[in-house]
Amino acid sequence: MKQITLIAVIVLILGWGGLNAIQHTIGLRGGASYPFADRDDENNLNLMGGLTYEAWLKDYLSLGIDPYYTKLSGEGSNVEYDKTVIGGDLNVKYRPISPTLSLNFRDSWVKRISPFVNLGLGISHYDNAAGDGKINISAPSAGLGASIQTRSNINFDLGVKWVHVLDDKLDNFEANDFNDHYLMPYLGIGFTFPKKAEESTGDPFSTLLRDRISMTQNFTLRGVQFESGSAELTPNAKVLLNDVVAELKANPNVKIEIQGHTDNTGTEELNNRLSLERANSVKSYLVAAGIEANRLRTSGWGFRRPIDTNDTPEGRANNRRIEFIILK
Repeated sequence: MKQITLIAVIVLILGWGGLNAIQHTIGLRGGASYPFADRDDENNLNLMGGLTYEAWLKDYLSLGIDPYYTKLSGEGSNVEYDKTVIGGDLNVKYRPISPTLSLNFRDSWVKRISPFVNLGLGISHYDNAAGDGKINISAPSAGLGASIQTRSNINFDLGVKWVHVLDDKLDNFEANDFNDHYLMPYLGIGFTFPKKAEESTGDPFSTLLRDRISMTQNFTLRGVQFESGSAELTPNAKVLLNDVVAELKANPNVKIEIQGHTDNTGTEELNNRLSLERANSVKSYLVAAGIEANRLRTSGWGFRRPIDTNDTPEGRANNRRIEFIILK
């Protein structure tokens, strides 16, 4: 009955995730377990192994389940305990993707290194050498660690999980002071699918220089911004565009396309118009500074080509940009 319950929960989570057009991560986890029990003369470190499944509700937030198998053992007052544990936890996981809270890489196989935290509850079956056992509820289970995400959608998690058991007899001894609990440090490897549409045609970070002017490679300058809701350049944007003017004058054979991009705030029609108006505003400034108009062309993409998530303020700020595309 206990195994059927765990399987049923897994099937429900998988079915729920499959009905939604979201990303999923499946993986393996290996590590160790260490009990904190009342018989604390000697608590043993044992191997732990398990599976993981996560449904990504947002780029930074998932709902998942992680069934696992381990042993908990130790000795106190010349009395030993040795428990086989089959368990599973339902978790909510937060893994930030913003540049403020994570490291994002443009030109390497590793795409991002992020911290993560998770919180959940679970159910476990504890068995012992005599063949009897008990089902217990774990609440809460909590964890933290670091996640490495790659451009091939393979992820590595290095973390530790703390499981608090609503039972004080894990070690066959009841102290009536605190329920038993245990730690599980682990290394996990997972694969995320399906690949996002915007990533399937190439990662923009792999070809787009950020905050560096180039006459041979596409680039964007985060400081080229506009007054709120308009196509009027800010004073700081004009300072940066003066540097672009100097490079264009030093490379008279280079032609560029000025692309306007927005976040997804507002309607598609509004953003398409605003992005083109902003691209034209940049072109007008460059022409007024002495760059020939026939070396410049413009386009507005609205929010159709994001380079970051639109679910956070930092991500939306990255998506509101002007790109300078070098035309061969």
